[in-house]
Amino acid sequence: MARFQPELHIITSGKQSPREVIHICTLVHHLVDAIHLRECSWSSRCLYDTILALRSSGVPAEKLVINDRVDMALLTGVERIQLGSRSVGPSHIKKKFPSIKIGVSVHDAVEAEEAGMAGADSVILGNIYRTDSKPGKAGIGVGAIRKVKDRLPVVGIGGITPNNAAEVIRAGATGIAVLSGVFLSRDPQRAAEEYRLSIKGAEVL
Repeated sequence: MARFQPELHIITSGKQSPREVIHICTLVHHLVDAIHLRECSWSSRCLYDTILALRSSGVPAEKLVINDRVDMALLTGVERIQLGSRSVGPSHIKKKFPSIKIGVSVHDAVEAEEAGMAGADSVILGNIYRTDSKPGKAGIGVGAIRKVKDRLPVVGIGGITPNNAAEVIRAGATGIAVLSGVFLSRDPQRAAEEYRLSIKGAEVL
């Protein structure tokens, strides 16, 4: 039996230029399992050009995840998308494009179950811990992962650091997702290496 390999997902910050995003991705793509392009302010042309530039720079298409933009995924040959609460429901997308892998961002076990019933292939659940990106909002804790893990694959997000990442995996998550921890790090490659090391070999209880 193949050993379980936890996944490392990184999410763009929405604060960097396409050139910066491409540069960071070329540095770290060999260390991560998924690169989520979450850039709501970019034009369609900008997003399209960036995806093509990433692919021509050696970033594998199978590691790219496009947030919300099904059209961009279809145009660029990317087969993974991530949906939010304001997105078209996964069932509508699956009906037209059954081969696309769909992740849905959720905040609790109830939303996760609803996403699974609607056709999601996986969920990103959080925030697991308190995070500066959501001031005043307490983390939901790793117990939420345990409620979801038997229904569909779950990736934890929110306040995850190299110091607590293994705890998320041990709770039953298939991986972790980080935003500022890599893309806004002074040394993205080293940060990705630290996250990768922290989840490598974590035992699921």
